Amino acid sequence: MKKILLLLISLISLQVFAQETKISNAVHKALNSIDTLIIRSHIAYLADDKLQGRLPGTEGYELAVEYVINQYKDLGLLPLGDNGDYRQKLILRKASVVENSVFALIKDNAGKLDTLVLGRDFSPVPNPIKPHSEVDATLAFVGYGVDIPEIYSDYSTIDANGKIVVLMSGVPDGLPSTLTAHYSSLGNKVSTAFSKGAIGAVFINLNALPSTNPNRFVELNVAFNSEKNEVYGRVSKGELPVLLVGNKQLVRKFFAGSDKDLELVITDIRNKKASSFDFPFKLQAGYQSTYDEFESHNVIGLIPGSDKKLKNEYVVHSAHLDHVGIGVPIEGDSIYNGAHDNASGVASLLEIARIYQDGKAKPKRSILIAMVTAEEMGLLGSSYFAANPTVPKESIIANVNTDMPTFIAPLLSFVPLGAEHSSILQHAQFAGDYLGLELERDPEPEQVRFVRSDQYSFVLEDIPALHVKYGNKTNDPKFDLDSLVKSWRSKYYHMPQDGLDGIFNYSGAKTYIQLNFLVSYSIAQTAQKPTWNIGDVFGDHQK
Repeated sequence: MKKILLLLISLISLQVFAQETKISNAVHKALNSIDTLIIRSHIAYLADDKLQGRLPGTEGYELAVEYVINQYKDLGLLPLGDNGDYRQKLILRKASVVENSVFALIKDNAGKLDTLVLGRDFSPVPNPIKPHSEVDATLAFVGYGVDIPEIYSDYSTIDANGKIVVLMSGVPDGLPSTLTAHYSSLGNKVSTAFSKGAIGAVFINLNALPSTNPNRFVELNVAFNSEKNEVYGRVSKGELPVLLVGNKQLVRKFFAGSDKDLELVITDIRNKKASSFDFPFKLQAGYQSTYDEFESHNVIGLIPGSDKKLKNEYVVHSAHLDHVGIGVPIEGDSIYNGAHDNASGVASLLEIARIYQDGKAKPKRSILIAMVTAEEMGLLGSSYFAANPTVPKESIIANVNTDMPTFIAPLLSFVPLGAEHSSILQHAQFAGDYLGLELERDPEPEQVRFVRSDQYSFVLEDIPALHVKYGNKTNDPKFDLDSLVKSWRSKYYHMPQDGLDGIFNYSGAKTYIQLNFLVSYSIAQTAQKPTWNIGDVFGDHQK
């Protein structure tokens, strides 16, 4: 009966959207006016070698910023960055561990010491805030280190206060892909440990192999505001004094000193049976962190809404402007141009802005076009903007994110990643129905894509969001699009080969842009703002 009621509510809601979001002649003309030659020209510039891979902090990235600003000006978008500019400034910090400062010792109750070997057993994660990190406390095993309301908690059987927690990669079986991604993320696990009173953490990557490299260090990137009193990015909300990343060999060493069987414990936690306990020894560990800082910019433009009241609410279109710069040469090429990732996403937003501005399909709510920096460094630009928007934070009602649209085949279906947590799903359904596109579930949950793109930053700030990804439907039963995507990704993703001369299907690009436009237009036109689903984990407690 409950499912039938929810279905009726959904159908009624879709009818309301259809009535409020009238696909008038103006909207129809706007959709048909999408110009694939303009899209290609944007990608051509942004993926050109002269931009040197658009790495934040470089001249190439600033050339991309200038290009977007000039496009905004030509389109008539209003500046909505800092102080009447299109730019929003933030400080990026790259944290590194000081060589020869690292130590880690296990001490049992009898006082016996065992030295852990850097590289072979663990790697230290630099502390992005405190230069000196040191801890000496009891080790406690906390399973996956997750606390999922109404579902499962590794902390239900242990007090982690004042301890160093040992937590495993992964999550229990049976979670939806978005929750798997969210609760698998190291930032979420460490934030949870901190909230439970832990003073350090050892994260065990079950798939990592021991290394013979004694200088294997982890780098960590974060963003700051100008005052440097807040940290942003895909990191924990409270940084632990010590965070080490180990492997299965290390956790076996821990378990060897206890009366627990590692494989049985892993089986238990995989099946949502909490199996947390204290190890009979302590860990002493410490290291120094050093920092390198530079400025970068988000680029924000405004399309004002037409309704006297609703124009004070905003739908944000986001895409990351950066890529990874110059790297290891592959087939003689060292410039990682990022044509698909994410010049194509930036081009999509510029074309959406153009059809909003040039057409007569004026939105009731205002639209923000946000090109954000440092996504590849850990969602830094979007994390900063979502927490410090250039409009009142409570006035942002939704985010529609575009990242690596993957224009390599006709678009016949799509994945509204994250939309299932809020009423945004109904707007996505409305847009898909209008274009004759099928909705799909995430075909690759193992990729944990939900936490790897900028919409996640908005979700963490209590703003309903979705990331529109390609689906796998084809019009040829002999053509396996899933296989094509995987083979394409192995050759092009974060490779110098991701240039304009790669695979592009511009008819698919046009459909993708129409879809994204219709999602935001539907949200902008509908009187009721998007809401989290009742009881949803993202809407109820916000971590």
